[in-house]
Amino acid sequence: MGKYFLKFSFIGTLYRGLQKHSNRNILDNDSIQGAIETGLLTLYPKPVSKPRLYLTSRTDSGVHALYTIGHVTLENKYNVLYNSEEIIRQLNRFFGKTSHFIRILECIPVIDEFYSKKIVTSKTYTYRFMIAKKYGEQRIPIIETCHTYHVRSETFDIERMKQGTQLFMGLKDFRTFAANSKKLTNVKYVRNLNNLTIEKAQPLMPFDELSTNFDYWHIVISSRGFLYNQVRRIATALLGLATGNINEKDINTMLQVPSSENWNQHLKILPPHGLYLVKVDYDFDTLEKFTIKDKSNELNIDK
Repeated sequence: MGKYFLKFSFIGTLYRGLQKHSNRNILDNDSIQGAIETGLLTLYPKPVSKPRLYLTSRTDSGVHALYTIGHVTLENKYNVLYNSEEIIRQLNRFFGKTSHFIRILECIPVIDEFYSKKIVTSKTYTYRFMIAKKYGEQRIPIIETCHTYHVRSETFDIERMKQGTQLFMGLKDFRTFAANSKKLTNVKYVRNLNNLTIEKAQPLMPFDELSTNFDYWHIVISSRGFLYNQVRRIATALLGLATGNINEKDINTMLQVPSSENWNQHLKILPPHGLYLVKVDYDFDTLEKFTIKDKSNELNIDK
């Protein structure tokens, strides 16, 4: 039996989400987790039990990731380690053949006591949006349609939006900014953001002449951990502030009177396709401590 640390990236638009179907017996190719687990079943020799990928983050359908991490346990009939580089090559070949927009970036064998969630130190998300330089412009660069949220507003105050980020800093109860889920218990709603900034961005394809019709912005937010939907709701409130749909008092009310019923009804939560999990920072020294250095018992899985 062997356990492996995985680093991977994906374009989330075509997937139901990061996590797989709740029924573990269903072969799931519609989620990122399910697609990776299905790909692991193609390894040679075939794993003797269904692989289970343990994730450090959860995202909605449509959310992208430049990289995130997790771990998986694999067991084969020879009871030896798979070759890490061969796992990467085999999985990425599988994703290419099956048109999955997923790439395995790193695979490291680790000891059984390793758990990927325990080494996470911070997560950084970016919400990407664009606004037309001339109101009413509808000729959107094709690459931006599934990767950038188009703000349609005659009034947009970026400076007010930047100042509004300070309303979220410090120790806050983000209950209003979390999706209401009766399945979750013992949730800690009081969180502290490490960073929240508004940054000027560039078009994804500068050579597309339509890209010059828009200004591009990133809402960058990082913390040790986030509540479900928290990032999108914070981004929604900030854009609502910039467009004049709400004011600073409205945001303070949602923060100072935290409740799942207290979300401002003037705000429609932003779609997921503009959201990116940019990176998951982790403790390299701790990972190194759990890494298996002796590769002499690795099995070459090439057929």
